[in-house]
Amino acid sequence: MGVQDVSISYFRSQRAMIEDFLTTYWSGWGVVGQWGMASVVFLNNLGSWHGALEDLPYTQGPNYIRLAPTDPDQTYHTQLSSTTQCFNLTPYSTWYLHITFAGPPTFSISLHQHNPNCTPLSNPYPETWDSVNAAHYTLPPPAPNPHEKENEKEMKNVYIPLSHFNISQSRVLSIALGNFYPPYSAPTTVFKIELTPSPPEGLTLPDKVPNGDLRLRCTRPGSFAFGIDDGIPALADEVREILESEGVQVTFFVVGRGLRDSRTGLGAFYREMLAKGHQVGLHSDGHFKMEGMESVQAIDEDIIANLATFRSVLGIESRYFRPPYGTIGARTRERLAVHIPDPQIINWSVDIEDWMWADSDTPERQLEAFYRDVERGGNLAVLHYLGPTTVGYFREIIRFIKGKGLKIMRIDQCLKDPSAPALV
Repeated sequence: MGVQDVSISYFRSQRAMIEDFLTTYWSGWGVVGQWGMASVVFLNNLGSWHGALEDLPYTQGPNYIRLAPTDPDQTYHTQLSSTTQCFNLTPYSTWYLHITFAGPPTFSISLHQHNPNCTPLSNPYPETWDSVNAAHYTLPPPAPNPHEKENEKEMKNVYIPLSHFNISQSRVLSIALGNFYPPYSAPTTVFKIELTPSPPEGLTLPDKVPNGDLRLRCTRPGSFAFGIDDGIPALADEVREILESEGVQVTFFVVGRGLRDSRTGLGAFYREMLAKGHQVGLHSDGHFKMEGMESVQAIDEDIIANLATFRSVLGIESRYFRPPYGTIGARTRERLAVHIPDPQIINWSVDIEDWMWADSDTPERQLEAFYRDVERGGNLAVLHYLGPTTVGYFREIIRFIKGKGLKIMRIDQCLKDPSAPALV
């Protein structure tokens, strides 16, 4: 389906749309099809789904929703349209996102961009998102009001210019609160999410903090890229032989700690891969969920150690970074931009799901997952060489991609990076 323009009669008028956008929770239950299946879900005031993902504990009250996060992957979303429509925010490009909440501002606020087909059946879904750190924009709570309800005390307000979200705002999918970081000592209670044409008079807002671009798909037509994370030395020779015999180049994402361990031989392996034209990118130093680290200093130390190891062991610099577990929020994106010029943050639109199936009784389901995601349009893959079944399927999936008429290349090449080697 095409882009949903907010000014069409579906919303009755622009004014009515914005009125509906105020306080987007608490509309009761509805039975609708979401995420490809029929289920009972909450609907917001736009008639679209809102709720928690990744087992985020939450409770819903008459005027609020209370989130009790325990992990940085947990996220609360409120969609601006159905999953099969794109919502056009461009008429409101000068407006502001306003959120009223109580609790610590230890989370990211994101605007998610739908894919060009505006459907969850196309990969990637969502196509990308941009995030800001709630703490940068949080105003102090107003003076106490004796008439306030108990759960309304300590209310805080956030005003964020929509221009601070670097996505295609002609096809927005949802607003999200997530990437919560420690300490997880108090819940976050959300009272309102709305758009407003202006912040309170006299309010000075911070500038947009530079951060890295998040990529989940190749942009070069007819291209496909493998991003290979984490491996074990015992399988490196087999990976090398497959790549050489199939005549393809890939991108490896490498953890600094393993490179520094001379007993693994991984340093020599990746130096050889570089010499043969493959790309090697950053994958953190310790392979922790960096967004869940307790301090910005800890994030900085991890990034700096990863960069230093690349210089000392591989003799290279890299702008390409894949976050461990795919977990990425505003803090990590901002700190990457401090230490790396124009960082490219690489997730994926094809998941072989080796983390789920490689050591199971049904390892062939890795192939099913890979084929499914490719058929849905995904063209940037994640896989590991941690188990023999995954490596055993590697040649087969390479030939499957070739059979689709796609050209396999490094990630920097598939993103048309001007600094990437020329295609041959």
